[in-house]
Amino acid sequence: MTFAFGQSEHERVTVDVLSYERPVTGEHYDDNWLIVAISVLAGGFSGRARASILTDELVSFAEQLHPLCESLNGTAEFSTLEGQLSLKLLGDGRGHINLKGEVSDRAGLGNTLSFTFEFDQTLLQRSIHELDSVIRAFPVRIEEANKS
Repeated sequence: MTFAFGQSEHERVTVDVLSYERPVTGEHYDDNWLIVAISVLAGGFSGRARASILTDELVSFAEQLHPLCESLNGTAEFSTLEGQLSLKLLGDGRGHINLKGEVSDRAGLGNTLSFTFEFDQTLLQRSIHELDSVIRAFPVRIEEANKS
């Protein structure tokens, strides 16, 4: 399942959530890692990387994106614990969204591709819908001990 931001095949960042990293163990932190494939197309530059992100990071990002989409003003930021993907979306209040991002090919000491592009609010709505679908497909797993 994927979610993406951008307006064309030349300005787009796509995150493809492939699977949970491991089976349920009952440990919140261990149970909520996801394996993702990231691709970036930014003008004449492109990059691909695999990364691990936490389900909680996606939920937090969605919680910031919904108000940004409603007001078209403000900021939504996504970053991963391992530092392989960061996105910052800034709304100007008139329907234009500026996205600044970085993707690294390895956690820690990897190569980094920085990119910036702009797109229209209507594309933001589609991206949020995609992200919400990913969150439904890969929800935050809750420890078995807390379910009883």
